[in-house]
Amino acid sequence: MRRDAMSVRRARTLALIAVAAVTGPACDHGPTNQQAPPALTIECAALPASGPAPLSVAFGLDVKNAVGAFSVSLSYGDGAQGTNPDARHVYAVAGDYVAAITVTAGAETARCSLPIAVAGGPLPTPSPGADNQWPDPSFRTQPAAVGSSITGKAPLSVLYNLCRSQDPENDGLFFRMDLDGDGTFEWIGTTGADCSHSATYAAGTRTATVCVTDGDCPNWPLCEDLPRWRFHPYQCMSYTVTATP
Repeated sequence: MRRDAMSVRRARTLALIAVAAVTGPACDHGPTNQQAPPALTIECAALPASGPAPLSVAFGLDVKNAVGAFSVSLSYGDGAQGTNPDARHVYAVAGDYVAAITVTAGAETARCSLPIAVAGGPLPTPSPGADNQWPDPSFRTQPAAVGSSITGKAPLSVLYNLCRSQDPENDGLFFRMDLDGDGTFEWIGTTGADCSHSATYAAGTRTATVCVTDGDCPNWPLCEDLPRWRFHPYQCMSYTVTATP
């Protein structure tokens, strides 16, 4: 009888210990003093933000604190939409517009607005002075073109280099390039970074056009591609680019 009574008491004690283990305070193994990540922010710019129609505007976008991949949507304020912040947009009609850039990363969204003022029309293009000389263009490619033809196996990467172009009077040089043959100059600029660009072509044949001219730039090197700043028409070179399968 004594052994049975001791066994009962021991069983009750073990049961109370088990209940205490189950119902006792839980341990918190999570990190302490954890700070929330910084919020998504963006900075944007438009250059130029004003000018005569047709006005070609380049947009700049700087995204900070995005967690993972993010998407970009643009509303140019004239009814057109886009997703590429590096693409230029042309405002063909005079008016006041508000362009908006929206960036979405996960559950966060950031937005900025940019006013664009487009005047009634371009100012007349000045005629080059009788003593103003034409620039000396230099059209080079890598791989080297044979005449105006460039051929290679797809994917064919071609570098277009106008950086050796010179002006005898040290006027500023304006560059523009249509490398995909769609009739739109996707690269326009006046700095050393604008005289050389590359493109990679899938199988097929396209026409790439690169141009250079000289001009007077009041805000060098931040100059738009405006006719009134050019001394001469563009001198251009068009290449037939063939990428073979």
